[in-house]
Amino acid sequence: MGMISNNTALQMLLIHAASASRGEALFGDSLERVKNILPDFVAPVDLKNFPDLYLEFPLLGDPFLDVEVLYSNIPEDARISSPLAAGTEQMIAWLAQTINEYPEVCGGFEIDTKLSPQITAAVHFQPWEHTELAMEFCEIIGEPQYGQLYRKMAVRMPKGWKPSYFGLFKGRPGSPLRIGGYMNRKQAASCVDEPLPLIRLFDAVGFTAYDEPMIREICSVLAVSPGYVDYQFDVYPDEAVGDSFAIDTSFAIQQPEAFMAAFYDREGSGAKYLDLLQKWGIADERWRKGLEAVFAGAISLKEGAVTFSMFPQWFKVRWTGKRLQPAKMYLLAKAGYIHP
Repeated sequence: MGMISNNTALQMLLIHAASASRGEALFGDSLERVKNILPDFVAPVDLKNFPDLYLEFPLLGDPFLDVEVLYSNIPEDARISSPLAAGTEQMIAWLAQTINEYPEVCGGFEIDTKLSPQITAAVHFQPWEHTELAMEFCEIIGEPQYGQLYRKMAVRMPKGWKPSYFGLFKGRPGSPLRIGGYMNRKQAASCVDEPLPLIRLFDAVGFTAYDEPMIREICSVLAVSPGYVDYQFDVYPDEAVGDSFAIDTSFAIQQPEAFMAAFYDREGSGAKYLDLLQKWGIADERWRKGLEAVFAGAISLKEGAVTFSMFPQWFKVRWTGKRLQPAKMYLLAKAGYIHP
């Protein structure tokens, strides 16, 4: 078998995700839109640099599929032909140069497919420890004021807390900047025992949409989150912090056997987490179909092999106006090339 194109690899991943009746249950009618939209976003790279694709869907309510596309490597002359990414040529060229200098940095897009016609794709940037790059990224995309918002949010945060990644949602009402940071296991555990540091964070950044029941719920999520946890705020151009707060939990498992043990064993970390979401009524049984999509495999070529994998990587719990919202699951879909 000769080398397959990255678009073929993409379609194979989407077909797998939707097989065995999973597509309708998890993604609704937005899957067909994704199949048409995503090829333009993977076309600029080859299979050796296939982007990370996060298939995002709710665990309650009407099904739909949004997608995050994150590039860890991309050519400087890459062009994304989709009208949803119009005007991002300089951003892509800058990302290519920056990733070459800082290999851990990545960036890309979030594509909302719930609505038709689709809105402009949000842009994402993940600087990790190099948060000084955030200002430059915003300059490059022609939105320097958002770099200032990011910097001011960083200054507000108490010691031990700092922002990392962000997404700019120009197509959404109010054009918010979603800023995320990370808690390690020790920090998350300390907040469970004594939530005062979390309250101090809220007060310092100007987040007021919380009360005691919400703090208890946040602590309950942290208590059953075994790995990395990130937190998210929305900041608006007038510097106001929105009334939404989210906690994302990563189980960071990419071996099928270990994943099954975590989620199908009643005492496993994943099972305890999802039991809590169902107890609160923010998830139904569809998460089981998400788990059915887990796989890792390879196809042999004349030279080398193409690898494929799909794992739930993140689960999101969000509060808006102090109230729990439907939880979400993020399937990480990946393809790659192995030299012989």
